[in-house]
Amino acid sequence: MTQDQQASSTITIRRARADEMTAFRALRLRALADAPEAFSTTLAEAEAMPASIWEQRVPDGAAGVKSVMMVAADTSTDAWLGMTVGVRDRDDAALAHVVSVWVAPEARRSGAARRLLEAVHDWARACGVRTMRLGVTDTNAAARRLYQGADYRETGESHPLAAHPGLHELTMTFDL
Repeated sequence: MTQDQQASSTITIRRARADEMTAFRALRLRALADAPEAFSTTLAEAEAMPASIWEQRVPDGAAGVKSVMMVAADTSTDAWLGMTVGVRDRDDAALAHVVSVWVAPEARRSGAARRLLEAVHDWARACGVRTMRLGVTDTNAAARRLYQGADYRETGESHPLAAHPGLHELTMTFDL
């Protein structure tokens, strides 16, 4: 068994539970601190969000109706090592968005990111979604490789990243 396979076998992917607001907020803040250029929200903005935001978002993501929050957790400690969120499009029932994909440095190259994506895809299929869309910073080569390896394709659309206007976010889509 390779080191990557070994790490993958110790990580489980699961939906965040409604009562895990504090843990999800901590993971989100860790992601923003680790890779600020990868997100459209800054660490300062997320830290300033009132508890009521997390009290709404996490239970909504746990319910899986309009959104879903998936986490990668160490099977022996239940420590959270990664996350992603899927959000159904408000105007197009056949479209959903992948947001906030992040894996902790100690779990990278374990397959966790790919498994998080697959879990969101499974949720989206169950909701009747046919197309996934995401944005990726043009300078984030590792994330672009991940998405291309999962059959996402660039649409040619690009716009400045809200939190970092000097960077551009590329739009990618995947047909389920």
